[in-house]
Amino acid sequence: MRYLIAVAFLCPLPALADCPATDYAALDAQRTPFFDALRDAEDAGAGQRHADKIWLSWRTAPDAAAQEMLDKGVRRIRLGDYAGAEATLDELVAYCPDFPEGWNQRAFARYLAGNYDGALADLDRTLVLEPRHFAAMAGRGLTFLKQGRTELGHKAIREAVELHPFMNERHLLPPSEKI
Repeated sequence: MRYLIAVAFLCPLPALADCPATDYAALDAQRTPFFDALRDAEDAGAGQRHADKIWLSWRTAPDAAAQEMLDKGVRRIRLGDYAGAEATLDELVAYCPDFPEGWNQRAFARYLAGNYDGALADLDRTLVLEPRHFAAMAGRGLTFLKQGRTELGHKAIREAVELHPFMNERHLLPPSEKI
């Protein structure tokens, strides 16, 4: 039995293959009708249905291994295990560095853990990869507000609300700017 345990520790685990190439421009083009419908929605219910379609697209990872890491990271966030979530999402962004939602979810874990600078760095990366990621924009706004950077916070939230007029963060804008 000791021999088997020793062999198990000495044999390296198989490395993950490279993250599959994904045509994010094509995915972005597929999301455009949902963004248009979200912007033009007449009420919050209709808006949320379009936002859900966008979220489904964002949360679909390039392959099963990446999806498993994303799902595990999100579960850990929900359980309040922010360090565990960050570790899992570290693996995801190392494996699929061009997958925006990996960065966004790691930013969320970092934000909840109080690592605001780390969260902002990840949110910036998310927005480079997915410039219309309204949740990342709102996340930047919330993070700036936590840091006492009110003007930057409101600016980021305004940008998010332009894409998703019904998001909850709109209530954080000054009264003159509320929709």
